[in-house]
Amino acid sequence: MAVPRALLALLLAAASAVHLGEALSCITCEQPTALPLCKNITYCKPNEIACKTTLVTVEAEFPFNESPVVTSTCASSCEATDPDSIGAAHPIFCCFHDLCNSVGIARLSAGALAPLGAVVLSHLLP
Repeated sequence: MAVPRALLALLLAAASAVHLGEALSCITCEQPTALPLCKNITYCKPNEIACKTTLVTVEAEFPFNESPVVTSTCASSCEATDPDSIGAAHPIFCCFHDLCNSVGIARLSAGALAPLGAVVLSHLLP
């Protein structure tokens, strides 16, 4: 049975219009790195759906001149630290679109600052 040319042309047009999935891209630094120095752009594996940033250390003494130290990776799943928790040892921040964790371009979002503030306060208070 021969396929009509019009149908074949329609199938080819539809196939070319299908958008192939693209990998998520994240800013990564797998070793603990000062926040402004974490600048590697990584194209994640297809099963990695999130950019995961973990706060490793934060300066706990005035005048707070040091940058927070973080690790940042592509992740197949990510559960962020509850922003209302106080004293979390290593808060985790998750985001789900390209370069969403690019702190060099945009500082930590307001949602990320709440747990960071909680960590700083937990180190300052006895």
